[in-house]
Amino acid sequence: MPSRSNQGRYSGIIHVMDGPLQTLPNDPGVLHGIIGRLSDQLAQSERERAEQSLQLEQHANTLQQQTRRIDQLLEYIELLRRKRFGRSADRIPESQLGLFDETELEALIAALEAELPADTPPPATPAEDTLAPPKGKPVRRPLPSHLPRVERILDLPEAEKAAMGEDWVLIGYDSSEQLAVIPRQTDVIEYKRAKYVARNEDVPGAEVGVKIAPRPAQIIPKSIAHSSLLASIVTAKFVDALPLYRQETIFAREGIALGRQTMAGLLIQLQAPLQPVAAALKDLLRRGAVVHIDETPVQVLREPGRENTQDSYMWVFCGGPPDTPVRWFEYAPSRAAEVPRRVLFPADVDPPPLPFYLQSDGYGAYGVLAAAPGVIGHAGCWAHVRRKFVDAANGRNAGAAQQMVALIAELYAVERRLRDADPQTRLRGRAEHSRAILMRIRQWLDRTATRVLPKSLLGEAIGYALGQWPILITFLEDGHLEIDNNIAENAIRPFVVGRKNWLFAGSPKGAETSALLYSLIETALCRARHKVVYAARRTMPNGLGRSPPVARTCRAEAGADRGTIRHSLMPYRESRKASSWSLAWKRLGSPSSWGTSLARAASLSSR
Repeated sequence: MPSRSNQGRYSGIIHVMDGPLQTLPNDPGVLHGIIGRLSDQLAQSERERAEQSLQLEQHANTLQQQTRRIDQLLEYIELLRRKRFGRSADRIPESQLGLFDETELEALIAALEAELPADTPPPATPAEDTLAPPKGKPVRRPLPSHLPRVERILDLPEAEKAAMGEDWVLIGYDSSEQLAVIPRQTDVIEYKRAKYVARNEDVPGAEVGVKIAPRPAQIIPKSIAHSSLLASIVTAKFVDALPLYRQETIFAREGIALGRQTMAGLLIQLQAPLQPVAAALKDLLRRGAVVHIDETPVQVLREPGRENTQDSYMWVFCGGPPDTPVRWFEYAPSRAAEVPRRVLFPADVDPPPLPFYLQSDGYGAYGVLAAAPGVIGHAGCWAHVRRKFVDAANGRNAGAAQQMVALIAELYAVERRLRDADPQTRLRGRAEHSRAILMRIRQWLDRTATRVLPKSLLGEAIGYALGQWPILITFLEDGHLEIDNNIAENAIRPFVVGRKNWLFAGSPKGAETSALLYSLIETALCRARHKVVYAARRTMPNGLGRSPPVARTCRAEAGADRGTIRHSLMPYRESRKASSWSLAWKRLGSPSSWGTSLARAASLSSR
């Protein structure tokens, strides 16, 4: 409909055209002028109408963009609320099934039915009276049988027994058990070194003067800290995530003045005597078929040329032969690809490391590292892909995202069936089952990518999966590869838990010491879970040859003895040059047993 200004122009045109033809001039030139003016007015009206249409279209586009932006922000708000207050597991709650509307549900059913063979029978409907099996009642588990028992016999008072006389006879006892804890005991070990002197100058060797017994081997010479104290501090901080200031409070409660600065200095002094062990451990890291890598930020104070608020990084490398896994932590101020390249491909190593597969998440630095000559291939992480689709499944495109989560669950179902198989069997099983599932996943991604907004949670998840696709299918090439990078993520989790308590490292030297001690501890714990490298002839700290299960899971090799655990952490005897390192490392047991072996390690490595 024309505007008010255009109505005036049109009324003038109508007035001229409605008038009698006799009033029009007969001069052709005048008539041409009238026609020209009318044409100009009409062209101006069309231009204004086009401008108004363009403005309306721009307003409509702006409104549509704002609506999309609002939807996107609402998705992010819901995602942040769920991450802050919801469960952290990558699972979709059953209540999400109620988010389907009728149209979306019908479309999903039609799509699923189209993928089924024509002769597939309909699923059987369960009986209405079928009820879920009742949950079992909680049962009190017996206390561990390996703990010593202290009997306390409770009897009736003597006066009551005297009143009972001879008519009552003892027939037995009613037994019950309670778990008791004896507080730890702290002792001061006083060393008295015997001194001898010759009776007279004629005795052979009298010229040496006084002979004195040698000092006991100590990992930190001339220190007041016994190896058991060092083991207690290390275990409390790096296994139990107990900061030094809390340990200081515990010692003060026991009447011992041991400050956090003193304990920090003792930990830093451990770095030098443990370097031979670290070198052997780092060399073994590069001997496996696969190396998993991950990194996490850490704040380190007093770094040269850097602000205290800048992020540094703790890298974790999981590798080594299958029967001797290694967990190596590396502190670095940078997140660049040069850090893992320096760890995995050192310039001073001869011969160079054997080729291996690299497995990581989608961080770009790992793609640069994968181009190194010693890397066979780069495998991605399906857990990261699943996590993004789980986030999207709780958003506004729940139905489509849940389809992808279900497809990824089929991949993991195959992996669960092949978990304890040898690499060749895993390779064949993946080729038979996983490859077909991956083809369906890729078809779904290509089909759905054009239907969703790129900036939505589902669009970002699809874009991430398509961008990582070449490395997501690498696990089909070798049975040693995993479907995800959870090995590295589980290895770095103890560091993340500890970081929540101690917040930062006081210096670069302290961060390097933490990386070394985390490497030793996590390698020891992982090998304890593997149950294949500990000596049955040595007992655990509780006095038994069997160890209780460790909380963090680590896949045991097929055929491994699940009952015996040996304290030999480094069967590294391939090089005569590393023989002293091997012997020192072999003496190092799990963190709880370091109290009797740190001094031996220092003594042996110094020889």
